[in-house]
Amino acid sequence: MSKQSTRPWLVFLSLALLFFAALGMLGNTNGLYLTPVSKEMGWSRTDASWYLTIYMLTMALTQPIASRLLYKVNSKVLLFVSMTLVCAATGAASQFQTVMAWNISGVLMGLGYSVIMYLTLPVIISNWFNKKTGMVLGIALAIGTLGSAIANPVAGMLITEYGWRTARLAMSIAAWVIAIPGILLFVNFKPADVGLKPYGYEEGASGQQTKAAVSLKGVSAADSLKSPALYMVMFIACAVVLYSSMNTQIPGYASSIGLATAFGAYAMTILNLANMGGKIFWGWLTDRKGFLPSMVAALSCGIAGVLIILAGGSNVSVFYAGLVFFGICFSSLTVMLPLIVKGIFGEKDYGKIYANVTLVQQLMAASAAIIYGRIFDITQSFVFAWQMNIVTLAIAILMLFGAVKVGKKLVHV
Repeated sequence: MSKQSTRPWLVFLSLALLFFAALGMLGNTNGLYLTPVSKEMGWSRTDASWYLTIYMLTMALTQPIASRLLYKVNSKVLLFVSMTLVCAATGAASQFQTVMAWNISGVLMGLGYSVIMYLTLPVIISNWFNKKTGMVLGIALAIGTLGSAIANPVAGMLITEYGWRTARLAMSIAAWVIAIPGILLFVNFKPADVGLKPYGYEEGASGQQTKAAVSLKGVSAADSLKSPALYMVMFIACAVVLYSSMNTQIPGYASSIGLATAFGAYAMTILNLANMGGKIFWGWLTDRKGFLPSMVAALSCGIAGVLIILAGGSNVSVFYAGLVFFGICFSSLTVMLPLIVKGIFGEKDYGKIYANVTLVQQLMAASAAIIYGRIFDITQSFVFAWQMNIVTLAIAILMLFGAVKVGKKLVHV
């Protein structure tokens, strides 16, 4: 096979392994350390958890800077430094003795994740794939979810057998070893950097590119800030991330309706499987039907999931069925939003515009737990939180149609 035919897939595999390691092995196992750390150090759970809030806020606030670095700095160097920063911060935390040190590690993690978490995969995969972009992105993101499914029991076993410090250090080293080789060997920002064409590239009869001109067309980042379409997309992002953040409340909700703790644990497994499958499905569907009908379907699945969960009460089978729809909608967060931004605003400043969306999205993610906690404290129930999500998702559907309508009037240059 030629380098032209294999290199896009090696880039895809390398980015998928990066996400597997950064998100699955490290990002999604952070919660496992809170109890043993707070117990050993004599900290409150709030003290032990503060670094997570700091890391999320740092990641959110540095998204615009990260997007500019992604376009200006060699991708191998940028991703190597970002992943090394994340692994060094999590690994060093295994030796920390103070809350301040943990919080500083949160800042370093946020700086590294600001490049890795939301921007790298959709932007670079879009550069390397003219066809099957949605499906390839969905599979890469699903591999990250698979990493979480594998890493959580492994990290839990290491904590039980060897203690949280050894587990933290071992997972950090393993994640670095898995992610770095592919980055250094295969990842470039775009095919032209190594004299290649994207997967699916075609020549017209006259020898001209059929998909895009040499310079990418789209709305500039500056012009997007003046368009209501951007703020409609931001609302959609906030609605989906607010909905998705209910996943942290599901074990508590299961207990509140009389289900045993084990059912809450099984619920999270079902949700993760639906989330993983949904990423691939939405990518595949978007490639065939476009982002508008696909996102309407995703948001509708979210509404259906809430209605099923509320209607089912303590019926376990109905509860699990509702969670399947919940997980499928949840999966649209990382797959569909970048495709919506690209579809409405074009490719010219796609990464920069998407970074502005993810900034707002991350601020909502950092606030969601507080919002849900406050709702429960006031109502002593999760019902209003579920009902609120029905309303926000319904409004998001209307906003989506509005953003597309306004977007059609934007000038792509």
